[in-house]
Amino acid sequence: MAGQGGAPPTPSGPGPAPSYGVTPDTLPPDASDGPRYGDLTGPEVPERPAEASRDCRGKKGVLVEPGPVDAAMGLRAMTVTLTHCGTGTYRLNGYPDLRVLDADREPLDVRGLKGTDEITTGMRDPGPHPVALAPRQSATVAVVWRNTYTDTTNPAVHAPHLRVVAGPGAPARTVTPHGGIDLGSTGRIATTAWTKFTPA
Repeated sequence: MAGQGGAPPTPSGPGPAPSYGVTPDTLPPDASDGPRYGDLTGPEVPERPAEASRDCRGKKGVLVEPGPVDAAMGLRAMTVTLTHCGTGTYRLNGYPDLRVLDADREPLDVRGLKGTDEITTGMRDPGPHPVALAPRQSATVAVVWRNTYTDTTNPAVHAPHLRVVAGPGAPARTVTPHGGIDLGSTGRIATTAWTKFTPA
């Protein structure tokens, strides 16, 4: 559940977001077919991957930012960072809802999975647990998908945007990862549960 309430503790300063490593699983022989990562071009694609800024200056509510996409043998992994830019305490518990959007920001027929085991067993998922954020503190999830392309009767899905709803009652935020989301013909994307970001 996402919400606010209580007195604001002392804010913490920004720091680098964590980077999620991935362990490739066995892929079918044709896993390299289809569009390659980074093929998406256009004015809405950032010039380069960037870590989340976690910068609340001039912002209210929650700031949601994508990190770089880690690509390995058809497996993609990306950190999404939520920063509390409001007052009081912002609470999370569980998984965000994900919707993959096309260039017109319309939803595509892609399943959002809560938990990553159906995509890869090489990603640690902390599972649902309460997360309480003071102002300017952050939480992260890892988002994973594969770009396997086996259905040659339909075009591969390569979408520029991802809509993230942190939890029930939370506002929707749309992010545009560098290189887009190249789902091939898999039709699914998965996320770990929210976990509090602790600076190193």
